[in-house]
Amino acid sequence: MGRVLGAQVIIQPGTLVMIALLAYFFASASGETTVRTLSIGALLALALVGSVLLHEIAHAIAARSFGRAVKEVVLTLWGGHTSFESTEMTPTVNGVTAAAGPAMNLVIAGAASATMAWTGLGGVGGTVVSYVAWANVLLAVFNLLPGIPMDGGRVLESIVWAITRSRHRGTVVAAWGGRVVAVAVVVYSIAGPLLGGGRPSLTSVIVAVVVFSILWPAASSALAFSSTMLRRDGVSAAGLMRGAVAVPYTYSVQEALGAAATAGVEEIVVLGADDAPAGRFPIEQAQAVPESARPTTSLQSVTTPVPRGSEIPAGAVSDVMIPALREWWGKTDVWVVRDGEAVVGIVRLVDVLAALK
Repeated sequence: MGRVLGAQVIIQPGTLVMIALLAYFFASASGETTVRTLSIGALLALALVGSVLLHEIAHAIAARSFGRAVKEVVLTLWGGHTSFESTEMTPTVNGVTAAAGPAMNLVIAGAASATMAWTGLGGVGGTVVSYVAWANVLLAVFNLLPGIPMDGGRVLESIVWAITRSRHRGTVVAAWGGRVVAVAVVVYSIAGPLLGGGRPSLTSVIVAVVVFSILWPAASSALAFSSTMLRRDGVSAAGLMRGAVAVPYTYSVQEALGAAATAGVEEIVVLGADDAPAGRFPIEQAQAVPESARPTTSLQSVTTPVPRGSEIPAGAVSDVMIPALREWWGKTDVWVVRDGEAVVGIVRLVDVLAALK
């Protein structure tokens, strides 16, 4: 439908379906469905969709103010979303961009209320403007609820992120907030009337089911992803490695075992002529050499070659190890772990894979 701030504005077919359904809902709520009530209903539906569009454009404006390229502003069956460049996100960018949408709704509500107060507008025009004010307050309040996928959930995520310095921890908290909101909507819409001695209306039941079916899966998906990423955040090369000592290729098996015993480690890394790791072997493999033959047996007889470059820093965490795992899987079964220039251990790739699952 054109561009705003360089972003494509896309209206999905579901939006047109929603406009039609809302027009009929508003028309039938008046007690009779006529051409006039359907026309007013269509105006109200378009006003609501227009408010959602301005809500999304506010997200785009906020993202652009932080220098982010905005890709799409999309209206969907259940609302909309704005896609923008999200690399190297910060709590401030995330939180402010999320809060901009509800803020726009409050601005629209204020402008509509001021228009009614200053003009005393009546008739169909007054009905539409009054509805715009009420609907935008409702949109702002709903979107500020502290749970994913609402904007308030992203604000809560950003606050926890800033405090804990972990975005995934913030997402976990906000995702649980989304689950609580989903359940609260059902309780308020269905259990509330029942506890009061009444019966929930069909509209209340439908709204509760629809809202729950949107909020719960979105919150659960975010929770599952960030819970996994939090577990991965605790994975490091230093935590998975087996201690090793580096010895030159000129050593005998006996000298290598002596160096391992002194260092108190279970793996031996063999350095080539250029002092780069060229092979490795576990102590039990070297101990399989008869004791009488160890002083004269070279390391070549017990060494498994290590591909050049299959090394990783001791401080490496999941963000470093995942790409390295993709690069080296099938080429080697271990990485040599370095702490600065010193060889300090061996990490088996199968251990890394198991820890990251």
